[in-house]
Amino acid sequence: MKRLLTTLVILLLVIVAGLAALVVLINPNDFRDYIVKQVQKKSGYQLVLQDDLRWHVWPRLSILTGQISLTAQNAQQPAIVAENMRLDVELLPLLSHQLSVKEVMLKEAVLRITPDSQPQKRSEAPIAPESDIHHSIVGGSQAWKLDIARIRVADSLLIWQTSDHSQLNVRDINLLLERSDQNHIDLSLRSKINKNQQELAFELNASLDTSDYPQRLSADINSLEYQLQGVGLPSTGIKGTGNATVKYQASPESISLQKIALAINNESELKGDIAVRLKDKPQYSINLTSPKLNLDNLLGWDVLPNKDPQVKHDYRIENNSLKPVIATSVSPLSNYDLTFLQEFNADISFMADKFIYQGMNIDNFALKAVNDEGMTEITKLSGNVFGGHFALPTTIDATTIPAKLHTKPLLQRIELQPLLTTLALPSVFNGQLSVDGDLFGDGYDEYAISHYWRGDLNIDLKNARLEGLNIPQLIRQSFSRVTDQVSQPANTGDFTEAKSMSVKAQLERGEVKINELAATSGMLNIQGQGRANLLKQNTDVALWVQLTNGWGKQNEFVRRLAQLKIPLRVYGDWDKLQYTLNVESVLRDELQQKAKKSIQDWLENNSSSEDRKKLEDLFNKK
Repeated sequence: MKRLLTTLVILLLVIVAGLAALVVLINPNDFRDYIVKQVQKKSGYQLVLQDDLRWHVWPRLSILTGQISLTAQNAQQPAIVAENMRLDVELLPLLSHQLSVKEVMLKEAVLRITPDSQPQKRSEAPIAPESDIHHSIVGGSQAWKLDIARIRVADSLLIWQTSDHSQLNVRDINLLLERSDQNHIDLSLRSKINKNQQELAFELNASLDTSDYPQRLSADINSLEYQLQGVGLPSTGIKGTGNATVKYQASPESISLQKIALAINNESELKGDIAVRLKDKPQYSINLTSPKLNLDNLLGWDVLPNKDPQVKHDYRIENNSLKPVIATSVSPLSNYDLTFLQEFNADISFMADKFIYQGMNIDNFALKAVNDEGMTEITKLSGNVFGGHFALPTTIDATTIPAKLHTKPLLQRIELQPLLTTLALPSVFNGQLSVDGDLFGDGYDEYAISHYWRGDLNIDLKNARLEGLNIPQLIRQSFSRVTDQVSQPANTGDFTEAKSMSVKAQLERGEVKINELAATSGMLNIQGQGRANLLKQNTDVALWVQLTNGWGKQNEFVRRLAQLKIPLRVYGDWDKLQYTLNVESVLRDELQQKAKKSIQDWLENNSSSEDRKKLEDLFNKK
């Protein structure tokens, strides 16, 4: 044991003596010019070491320096500025004039990807042809050879500016680049991105292929963990895992995300590809699919509760768990600014087996859209919901403020009552709704639709049911009070049913003009016209009702009533409808018509032509 300890002490003394001799015999500043020249030759960047290099021998053999900067050719600002740099080197290669750097460490660095930090060509300088040839290091037998195994960046900041108006700050960067072979690098990155009072924290591991660098660069993101938190998001944030393949091409400059597989909040998934061509106006190509995407969960929207429809709500998010509902406050047209769509072009395709939005479970959701410098054509926006199908092809003109929209909604056999509940509207009607419309206007939210939109609507409702008003019972009851020719109805419910109902209407800035209304069932036919107001949620409709049966008795008077079109006015708030029915006027008109017919029949049979003519003229004046 004593010999072992003696041997270890001797070995430690030899190492310390070797390191001390190295510090004395080899000046690290001898590497200074060589390192600067090699960085210039390999990358074209100018490395500036502000302070002298010095040795640091514990706990590892390192070369330390103070502030450093790395600047592209003719750039106005350096691409990298760091307060200090550490190079961990290997001892034995130094004895043979090889600078083998195990790790380069930059701490508290500021990295810039901005127009001012990019390489600039002088106007008078000739433009050399691009080449992928890598020049070998030339030197004599005493030349140093540079070999770097790892690069580490800790607690640093990236400033990424793509234009004069858009800047992204990536904070708390902790990056490790470790070379596995000549053309492959393993990357580990942990960082945070802050923008618009939201923070994206992420951690990823990837494998980089640099065999075609600088013309091409690809990376396989093997693992990704992320969490997005901040204003307008759920209190728990949006988090998940994923993987993808990233490819970059220098000419033409483009970047793409392929084989995207993203899990979101343990419920939603996204798969597909995204490609961007980076030019004056970026060109985006997005093709995504999802087995399930719960947008309510991602945005922190709860299912809209069944509220009292008379209570008005402001168009705002009270907290992170609420979603916007129908607006009542003034919304200036200047708010509908979509001019940012002019800054890029895009081709978008998104398909979801199940898509959840504002409490609606939409199956086979599909979105296809093309944006061309602010003119956006949504060629397909469709899905199956509430037992039916919908399609909302829309054109958006974002070249002006406010943005102008033109849509042709098509709804087919959608259950109306759950739709009204979702929209927080009174469930006055029930049935299977079909709509064919052509609408246009300024703006794009509920407020804009109810204030600024215009257009035509053709509405069809199968198995219609009007709650709160039993029209056949109302008419029969009114007549039974003034004549015994009609029996008093028994209580048959507080609703009116129709096998089908159709409406042709025009929307004019919140006012719906009902040009034609028709409804039929086994016991009545209805025709009418009137209006409805989306803002005040009230209506005023004049109906002509033909009650073909259900009078309770069979006689000549009832047969005459079954042929009459009885006027009925329905008006008031949607959830508290009122009516006006003048039975006495109907009976008086009917008696007058019957008396006229009896007199005319008598005149035909008992009077001369001259007398009959005088009596008819007198009778027609009444």
